[in-house]
Amino acid sequence: MIYRIEAWIIINGSYCNAGEMVCEIAENGRAGGAFRYHREYLELPGAFALDPVSLPLKSDTFPVRHPGVFAVFEDSLPDDWGRRLLVRKHQLPRHRQNLPELLLALGSAGLGALAYRESGHPELPQPDTSIINLAELVREAELFEQGEREDSAISLLLSAGSSPGGARPKALVYDDVRNIHYIAKFSSTRDQVDVVKIEAATMSLAAKAGLVIPPCRLEECGNRQVLLVQRYDIGDAGRRHMISLQTLLKMEGYYNCRYYDVLEIVRKISADPQRDAELLFRQMVFNAVISNTDDHLKNFWMVRDMHDGWRLSPSFDLLPDIRQAGEHVLFFDLDTHYPGREKLEKLGRLWRIPRAALIVDEVYGAIAGWKEEFSSFGIVPEEIARFAEIGRHVQE
Repeated sequence: MIYRIEAWIIINGSYCNAGEMVCEIAENGRAGGAFRYHREYLELPGAFALDPVSLPLKSDTFPVRHPGVFAVFEDSLPDDWGRRLLVRKHQLPRHRQNLPELLLALGSAGLGALAYRESGHPELPQPDTSIINLAELVREAELFEQGEREDSAISLLLSAGSSPGGARPKALVYDDVRNIHYIAKFSSTRDQVDVVKIEAATMSLAAKAGLVIPPCRLEECGNRQVLLVQRYDIGDAGRRHMISLQTLLKMEGYYNCRYYDVLEIVRKISADPQRDAELLFRQMVFNAVISNTDDHLKNFWMVRDMHDGWRLSPSFDLLPDIRQAGEHVLFFDLDTHYPGREKLEKLGRLWRIPRAALIVDEVYGAIAGWKEEFSSFGIVPEEIARFAEIGRHVQE
């Protein structure tokens, strides 16, 4: 099966045809493909590389091996939760649940500034589901997790979009009173702790530790709470293009990757490398002390708009070790376990981070009040006790 898909991108409020990808999928499921920028896009004032590492802004044809689609386009697709909804909404049988089919099903409904069509000009992204339907989305998300088979019972959820990163229930919603787009994050029927409140408290703690986080708030929905996280892919100048650090570092499968590898590519790509290097270091220290072991590369993104160029995205998906994993995904130099305060300060010096010791002091100082912060969000003592290692870290 051969797919030809046009990749469009929003620049200055309107779609431009950036280029075309071709993907051929053999009967055994193996795939290969290629991408080429359109000449008109290359000549467009303000044009930029969709992937500055793998797809530089040139007239070449760029080949790609299995799965036949460049990772920057796969970045547009939602997470496991959202992909299941996408498959359900478009009734894709198993043999058609491949990347080209998913991109065409997504169209212009993903996060970021890209859209996908076989031919013809795409419509601008439709408004997200209204926030006034939040309680109904919560109910339908529960039904979907429980295996509801009737589309009519989850029609609102099917019409709502989802986001990259993680596999938890979520939806894209729009507050038309405040004119703000949010990712709404729901509790799961499989949760053993109140993950929504814990994430809200951790995000608040991160802000106090000096991390840049998207504005977020808890919303009551009956006996449930929903965490609303403002979307950072939509700014005053419109949609922003996004690319994950997993894509920029060309990491696949069960990779071995250090925070320093992330730091190097951020310094190479960022329009303000010193500022973004400091922000990344601060987040690494925070992740270490709070035991955020889910620090995989899809939780780190670069975003681009016409005014600021490439910049490190705000921090998101911040949680202590609710899975009791113990090991971080990213390495602190050569170790995947909490490295200790002295080692974190040493890494800051080795990585030429200005004010590294001060950053470490600020993060530890903010996290010292973690119990009080968690309590203020209504997290019960039994759940707070699960994260006692945070207290041991800050008492060093």
